[in-house]
Amino acid sequence: MAAKRHRRSYKFTDKTQSKRGMLSLALAVVSLAVFVAVVAASFSTGGNGSMYLGSAGVASMLLSFVALILAIVSLREENSYRLFPYLGTVFSFLAAGIWVAMYVAGFLL
Repeated sequence: MAAKRHRRSYKFTDKTQSKRGMLSLALAVVSLAVFVAVVAASFSTGGNGSMYLGSAGVASMLLSFVALILAIVSLREENSYRLFPYLGTVFSFLAAGIWVAMYVAGFLL
């Protein structure tokens, strides 16, 4: 009996999932995946990566900043659930922070 009641319950809300939040999360995850791939490729070549490897890293760093901007914008959306904007913000901060730390360490060392 309780299962029937749960199945017929209604939700009276106009909230939707944030498209920008989902996009920012996806871009941040792609940026982190490219980071892992670039670091693995750099280790396999003994630190002598090609120009293409460096440009992939720079493009992925810019992608993480775009994801961060989208995540911040998606946090301000009204009538949307906050799960994807929060996840996108956390992952894009993580991705941007890792990329910035990598380039700062590269300049200092």
